[in-house]
Amino acid sequence: MTANSIRKSLTVPIRPADAFRLFTEGFGDWWPGASHSVSAAKGAKPREIRVTPREGGHITEVKADGELARWATITVFEPGRRLAFDWYLGRNEEDATQVEVTFTPVDTGTLVELTHDGFDRPGEVAVAVDYAVAWDFVLRRYRLVVVRNGALIIA
Repeated sequence: MTANSIRKSLTVPIRPADAFRLFTEGFGDWWPGASHSVSAAKGAKPREIRVTPREGGHITEVKADGELARWATITVFEPGRRLAFDWYLGRNEEDATQVEVTFTPVDTGTLVELTHDGFDRPGEVAVAVDYAVAWDFVLRRYRLVVVRNGALIIA
């Protein structure tokens, strides 16, 4: 980790396998595409945001015009435990930063911990600050979807 690493955590009231599944399979349901996407940067809403669930897979946006935009390449895919990806949303792939999300069982459900690292190039401090704020917003959206869907999963 570098001095500019971002660390976020939250607890959700469902099992790790379900928290992981909602994070990955439901990515397009909770990700705020209207404000945080390639399409949003051009004043539009994406048609779809999806995760290809495997190492070497991608997080991809189907833009408003139907074109595909890759956001990330998945480097670790361990269902129910850990997801990691090289993140380059709106940037060149060679400028990717690294995101890791872990799902740990706790008495009240699952501790979800996100670490975003790789802000060690010149000029990246401002990018890290922007992401620190953005991840708070994004993870609140994830938690809302978990709580909304959690009763269906637990039942």
